[in-house]
Amino acid sequence: MKAPSTSPVTRLILERSDPGTLGVLPRVTKPEMVRHLAPVDINLLQAKVSRLSEMAWAKEDEGKPNRFPCFHHTQHILFRFIPDNRNAANFVSYPSWPLWAPLLLPVMQSAIVPYNFTRPVFPKVMLARLLAKRHIDLHRDGAGANLHTHKIHVPLQTNDAVRFQFANAQFQLHVGEAYEVNNITRHGGYNDGDEHRVHLIFEVFDAAAATKMNS
Repeated sequence: MKAPSTSPVTRLILERSDPGTLGVLPRVTKPEMVRHLAPVDINLLQAKVSRLSEMAWAKEDEGKPNRFPCFHHTQHILFRFIPDNRNAANFVSYPSWPLWAPLLLPVMQSAIVPYNFTRPVFPKVMLARLLAKRHIDLHRDGAGANLHTHKIHVPLQTNDAVRFQFANAQFQLHVGEAYEVNNITRHGGYNDGDEHRVHLIFEVFDAAAATKMNS
């Protein structure tokens, strides 16, 4: 999927990265479908997410840049994003990032321990809420920056009727566990339960790997 040109980011951008300091990022190896990474402590983050009002979800979702048709039943709260989806090092941070980072970073850093990264960078961070009795269409996230990052899901709220879906397989992702998903193959999901499903979703790459390539 290419970034839509008709859905501008409406919130003020707090910080832009400096992609020129990294150079070329290597292509990462994706799992075939889903790879379990590690258990993570989500208690503090989960508590804050549970206190978000319907108004907060609606307001944050209103101006999102990832307004693709496949997400028609999903609400997002963005903290970081890659606007053009071309260079993972060219990302923006929103004003909410420093407010949430103390809760988000410990979860994300625990999730990526299996990668043994030297200088992890998180260019895309968001909360995604799939509404009850709704689904996400099968889709590919596309090439570009997605070829150079690992995409991680951490369920914060789910139920037994939620599945992460590929063309020929389905997976149940459990609360408090981190998973890498293959986002460049067709994937989606459904929530047949009576409660909304909320995931922390983020992408990561190792800046040290880029430095080595250009040394």
